[in-house]
Amino acid sequence: MTQQILFFDSDSLLTHFIRKHPVSEVTPVFFRESLNTAPLNKVEPYRDVEIISLFTHSEVVLNERLDLFPSLKLIATRSTGVNHIDLEYCKRRGITVVNVPKYGEATVAEFAFGLLLALARQIIRAKNDMAHNRIEMSNYMGYDLQGKTIGIIGTGSIGRHMIQLAQGFNMKVLAFDKYPAADLKKFYARDLKSIFKRADIISLHIPSTPENFHLLDEEAFRLMKKGVIIINTARGDLIDTQALYQALKSGKVGAAGLDVLENEDFLLHDEVATAPHMKDSAFLLDSAMNLKLLQFRNVIATPHIAFNSIDAISRINATTLENIRLFLEKKPQNVIV
Repeated sequence: MTQQILFFDSDSLLTHFIRKHPVSEVTPVFFRESLNTAPLNKVEPYRDVEIISLFTHSEVVLNERLDLFPSLKLIATRSTGVNHIDLEYCKRRGITVVNVPKYGEATVAEFAFGLLLALARQIIRAKNDMAHNRIEMSNYMGYDLQGKTIGIIGTGSIGRHMIQLAQGFNMKVLAFDKYPAADLKKFYARDLKSIFKRADIISLHIPSTPENFHLLDEEAFRLMKKGVIIINTARGDLIDTQALYQALKSGKVGAAGLDVLENEDFLLHDEVATAPHMKDSAFLLDSAMNLKLLQFRNVIATPHIAFNSIDAISRINATTLENIRLFLEKKPQNVIV
């Protein structure tokens, strides 16, 4: 019996890939909208579906939207992070959640290094000035990465690749991970404070968890070297936005490359303007601070695209389809709950 699967946050790459690699006895239904924003009259005809797939654009999935699907058995997220899904709710309902644990260790690490190079050598500023015919050579004084100390927080697959890239630039590497890898022992600092005090550059490669919330806060910035560069391609809430703003304003942080921002949905998705959390004062304050961050010349902010290479997206789509296929065969893989 053929069953329908709803794919939210879909684009042309996803639709082309799935049509080229069909799963037996599955009919895909594509929604460009997120699960939260898809019109109810478009979603309700599919209330009997057992499987949906979504991406992080679905924000924190509203459980009342999941309630629309009483027969739901599987959520296949096309991401590694799952903080956009209420896992406790899924446990209560017996909904399996699967993810894509590995797809872009090189992809994200290369992007992080791209941000670092652009900041260290004033590439964006020079490009913009040249386009407006207002060149001033003294504004583009950068510095070599060779010999600098980079603090890499998180040594999973992405952090591990960052270490390799840093070594290629003849940088000194300090690393930290709650679960250190034996083969990286020589890189580990004694603790996070040691990294904060010694690193010229700090790059974040850890998940968003309650323990990691605002890992870089006012106290952390106080410990850092004056002029430190901050790189974040992980999750926005790892950094206290207000503390970062003050650190940039004072010059304690010399530059920041941010592919993710705390409460970034306000900037990335128009539909968030009507969402319930727009009434939350903390959300509004973070959103205002994000806009202030964008005004700094020494900040490069990008719209959560570190993962976004044709190679990585192909791996994401392939793993998602395999996750769905194996679930249908009652051999689920990459299960979160």
